[in-house]
Amino acid sequence: MNYQVKIGEDSLLPIPDILCQELGIQVGDILICEARVNSSEIVMTKYSDQTLNDAQIASAGNLTRVISLSEDLY
Repeated sequence: MNYQVKIGEDSLLPIPDILCQELGIQVGDILICEARVNSSEIVMTKYSDQTLNDAQIASAGNLTRVISLSEDLY
């Protein structure tokens, strides 16, 4: 599945709720982000350890937590 987004302020990637539901992504989930070589694509998958705290996520460098955005942000 491919989905195209425009990166917003603070490097946020807005993903519609309907797409999150279809992909099984929930607020609070930890995702691993991998850039494709020679492409502008980023592949995001659920990380195997969903128990990491924010400091551990930040130190990993390629992990992110799914957060909720209000409708007026995008």
